[in-house]
Amino acid sequence: METTLTNSELIILGLVAEEPKYGYQIEQDIIQRGMREWTEVAFSSIYYILNKLEDHALLSSEKRSEGDRPARKIYTLTGQGWQTYREAVRVRLTDPRPRTEDFDLGLANMLALEKPELLQAIRINQTALEERIGKVKAKYASDGGEQLALPARELFQHSLSIMSAELEWMNGLIKRLSGM
Repeated sequence: METTLTNSELIILGLVAEEPKYGYQIEQDIIQRGMREWTEVAFSSIYYILNKLEDHALLSSEKRSEGDRPARKIYTLTGQGWQTYREAVRVRLTDPRPRTEDFDLGLANMLALEKPELLQAIRINQTALEERIGKVKAKYASDGGEQLALPARELFQHSLSIMSAELEWMNGLIKRLSGM
């Protein structure tokens, strides 16, 4: 496997890098950490990704049983997996990928809407963004806030900073459009 990992593959490798895990534990980590707010790893794709990473020798697995439970596969990073994981993290931190979003496409074509409809659409987005910021702040607080591990704290802070900057820009856009 080439060392380029998809975002979903990197997320799975990162969770397994913390400690060996079952597929279900990965799903629980994604839910508990609020990762669905910023990632697109669906529950249905976790096992597909785990199998793919194992097929490419980035993960190994062994079946373990606990008590009366049936044996389950627990996944661990291989030496090659660690190397690929570390390189993918380094690349993501040094060479960010361009942002592509539907909102930018809407902006590029905003003149298709009459001014009242355009303002209404942007205000709906503004309200949704304010609600999302509130939810992320609440999740941060309920998960422990400043007591969280450094990576978790910084993920929350990064997301909140980006959303706050976007909200500030959006407020300015609404003022600029209102003055047209």
